[in-house]
Amino acid sequence: MARYILVDHHSGYIFGDTGDLNGPARPETITQAARRLDESIGEHGRIYEAHGPNYRPNCTAYHVYRADIAGSKIMPLVSDGQDQETIDQVERLCTKVAVVTCARPAKDEA
Repeated sequence: MARYILVDHHSGYIFGDTGDLNGPARPETITQAARRLDESIGEHGRIYEAHGPNYRPNCTAYHVYRADIAGSKIMPLVSDGQDQETIDQVERLCTKVAVVTCARPAKDEA
């Protein structure tokens, strides 16, 4: 089962670790993980789109890192998403797998 760590595009802070986000990691896609993170902080109704790891967003987005390799844990659970050493470890030890953009639906889509 994949464990994802999501880093906010604008702040550079870790916003979530699916290993301990409203319960343990679960089978889910990258966009489902982003939705679960947003819903955990009260953000509902966004549309999510996954892009390759080198995508450069110009909107609200998460950089998604895979924090497990064949089920092994290469990182302890993130407890302080603003700690620069922890952010550096995620970027160094984990594999960046995607960028997920998050947008509000257009008025006529709501």
